[in-house]
Amino acid sequence: MNNLDAILEIAIGLVLTWLILSVATAEMQDIINSMLNRRAKFLEESILDMFRGEKDFVDAFYEHPAIKALYKKGARGKLKKPDYIPNAAFAEAAFEVFVNLGVEEKDLKEDDISVKKIISQVEEINNRNPELGYFVRRIMPDFEGTKTISKLKRTEAKAVELKNNAEVWFDTAMTRASFLYKEKAKTAAFIIGFIFALSFNVDSIYITQELWREPTLRQSLVAQAQTVDENTGHDSVTDLEKKYADLKIPVGWETQPVDASAWFIKIVGLLISGLAAMQGAPFWFDLLKKLLRLSGKEDKSATPPASQPPAQTPGKPPVEAVG
Repeated sequence: MNNLDAILEIAIGLVLTWLILSVATAEMQDIINSMLNRRAKFLEESILDMFRGEKDFVDAFYEHPAIKALYKKGARGKLKKPDYIPNAAFAEAAFEVFVNLGVEEKDLKEDDISVKKIISQVEEINNRNPELGYFVRRIMPDFEGTKTISKLKRTEAKAVELKNNAEVWFDTAMTRASFLYKEKAKTAAFIIGFIFALSFNVDSIYITQELWREPTLRQSLVAQAQTVDENTGHDSVTDLEKKYADLKIPVGWETQPVDASAWFIKIVGLLISGLAAMQGAPFWFDLLKKLLRLSGKEDKSATPPASQPPAQTPGKPPVEAVG
């Protein structure tokens, strides 16, 4: 076996190690997020940011029927705020919070009164919080004064346009919030992954050294890697060390005595494992499949070979559709 084959096998063994660690990290992160309801809290903070710190508006928003319908019961039966809000529900709730618009179909003849109410509310918001007023005027661009009343024939039609603007505002804000949440989640994943690596001595440098010295171990891990899926590893985080032991991956504090001079390298190896866990299982799963294809050892049993077309009978030309 040449060095290139050995390097590929080492890479496959490392990626398999990191994939298992990433699965455990993601599972623990989901448990923590569920217990602390972190997604819902982050969503509420994002909406508070959208409303420019106006807490009473946020409270009124969460009391709106369209939002209350998204509440979920917790473990003790207590209602928990939603961790996801459709943009249509946001637009409906935010629009009514801002303008206090409640026009029923039977009251459409009172459109002018409703428009006056909208204008008054927009002006009040602008006086109270000019920064929030800027965004409200953006989703209600035509409500700039009483002259608007004469231009509107139906408040209901205008409400549709304003709610559409509110949806665009929400989508834009949630795109930014989603990016920030993912960045925070990556930081949390690194911390959890490092704690797991420290607990089970998942030292990437030491594992690399052992894989280089043990060709049999490398070949065993390559064979195991051909059968994994994206959720490979264990049914719970408590099975993490057992899974590594079953695959003969050299982890655990009993595999290697550590003296004081070697601790620096070990910490670096553990930090590498934490950084690997931060990338997530889908990343390592895709990379593992690519490495297996590159090494020519991808498991092809799941993909049946394409059936060969039947041989044509000589003397019978193919039939072509016409007309």
